[in-house]
Amino acid sequence: MTNNSRLSITPLSPFNFEFTAASHGWVDLSPNTWDEGQHALQRIERLSTGQVVLLSITGADSIHRPEISVEVHYVGRLLPKERREITAIVSRMFRADEDLSEFYTLCKKRGKRWARLTAGLGRLLRSPSVFEDVVKTICTTNIQWGGTKGIINRLVTTYGEPYPADPAWRAFPTPQAIASVSFKAFADSVRAGYRSEYIHTLAKRVVAGELDLEALANSDLPTPDLKKQLLGIKGVGNYAAATLLMLLSRYDELGVDTVFREFVHETYFDGKHPADKEAQAVYEDWGEWKYLAYWFDIWQHWSGK
Repeated sequence: MTNNSRLSITPLSPFNFEFTAASHGWVDLSPNTWDEGQHALQRIERLSTGQVVLLSITGADSIHRPEISVEVHYVGRLLPKERREITAIVSRMFRADEDLSEFYTLCKKRGKRWARLTAGLGRLLRSPSVFEDVVKTICTTNIQWGGTKGIINRLVTTYGEPYPADPAWRAFPTPQAIASVSFKAFADSVRAGYRSEYIHTLAKRVVAGELDLEALANSDLPTPDLKKQLLGIKGVGNYAAATLLMLLSRYDELGVDTVFREFVHETYFDGKHPADKEAQAVYEDWGEWKYLAYWFDIWQHWSGK
C-alpha cells in the first residue's frame, strides 16, 4: 500500500513550469515521463537513504507567483530528511533558485521576438545529479534521438532500482549499480556502442572516489577551467562539455555540432559555411548568456515553422 505526501517549492519569478519541463530533451529520457493529462513530470527517484519513491511534479499557472507542487508516492514512511532531499532534487531539476534577470534585461533591450522569453522562459530542465546529466549527455553524441532514448531506457530498466509499488518503474541507476557488473555484461545489456566503455569507466571512477562529479555543481572555477575538468572525463568532447556547462548553469560556451552549424549558416550567412569561430561570433554580444541566446533562437525558429 502506498502513502502520499505533498511538498511545495516557490521558484524565483518569473517562472514557466510547463515550458521548463519541455524546454530540453531530458523530459523524454527515462526515468522522466510527461503525463499530458495531469500536466505533470513524473519520475522514480532513489533517495540517499535507499528509499525509492514516485514523484509527480506539477506547476501553478501563474508566471509571476509560481509554485511547484510535488506529490510523493512511497511505501512505508517518509522521513523529514527525505522530504528535504526531494525538495532539493526538484529545485535543482527546475532551477528554482536560478536568477535570469540579466538575461531578461538583454532580451528586453532586443525587443520583438526576444521579449517573449521574459515571461518565465529560460530555464532548461536538468537531472537531479551531475552523474545522470553526464551519462545522458554522453548518450546524445553521434546518435539520433531515438537511439539515445533506447540506450537510456535499457540502462534504467536493467540497472535502476525498482519502485516497490510497481517494480516495472525504476530509478536512474547509481554509479555503484553500474560499476558492480563486468564491462562485458554492461555493454551487452545496454547496447550503447562505444559509449558503453565511457559510462562504465565513469561509474567506476566515481565509485573509487577518483571523480567527484557532484562537486562540479557548486564549483567556483572560471568556466574555461571547469570546461577542462569536464574534458578530462572520457567520452566528453567540446560539444558534450558545452552541454554540461549549460546543465551546470554556465552559458558562456556554445555547443557546436551539425545542428548549430546548419541553423547559423542558414539563418545568418545565407547558407554559406563560415568557420566555426565566425559562426559562434553571431552570439558574442550575449556574453555569459550565449548558450541561452542560441538555444532560444533555434527554438523560436522551430516553433515558427
